[in-house]
Amino acid sequence: MSSSRDCVTLANAITSANLVAGFLGLLAVLNGDFAVAALLVAIGALCDLVDGPVARRGRQDEGFGATLDSLADLLSFGVVPAMALYAGALHELPVVGLAAAVGFLLAGAWRLARFPLVKQSTCFVGLPIPVAGLLMMLSVLSHAQAPLVLGTALAAGALMISTVPFPNLAGSWRGAVAILHAADPRRR
Repeated sequence: MSSSRDCVTLANAITSANLVAGFLGLLAVLNGDFAVAALLVAIGALCDLVDGPVARRGRQDEGFGATLDSLADLLSFGVVPAMALYAGALHELPVVGLAAAVGFLLAGAWRLARFPLVKQSTCFVGLPIPVAGLLMMLSVLSHAQAPLVLGTALAAGALMISTVPFPNLAGSWRGAVAILHAADPRRR
């Protein structure tokens, strides 16, 4: 087991920034500011895009960092989008909307729990939770009708726990630019 000092690394600091962005995003959702919440989820996604390569480059202990990363991802890309889904788009469908938000959250948690157990190659098995979380935030910001957002949430949840292969764009700066562009609140 690593000592506390061994856990203080650049990669873990970046992952912690993801966790803080998720917490602030949750506060933004609770205050009804979905654009700020989406921007904070996007910032979390950028942190998530960078922390893995930084950890691999530094050859740092994977156990603590991987666990911290999953916890941060669950908050930023699972809890925040699920809360935004219900509070922002699906509150018109109280029972079904709540069930869809909880289902999305559970699918994200299961996806994160399965991730270290499945051999990843050049593709991810199932839709990565950061992509699903960003998609949910964009759905909320789109002001689409509740049934459309409901369908999007159900599809994203199903794809996260599926075995459908998705390309790994983590090494691509195009992915980071696309995340920032999609979350830019000035585009509304």
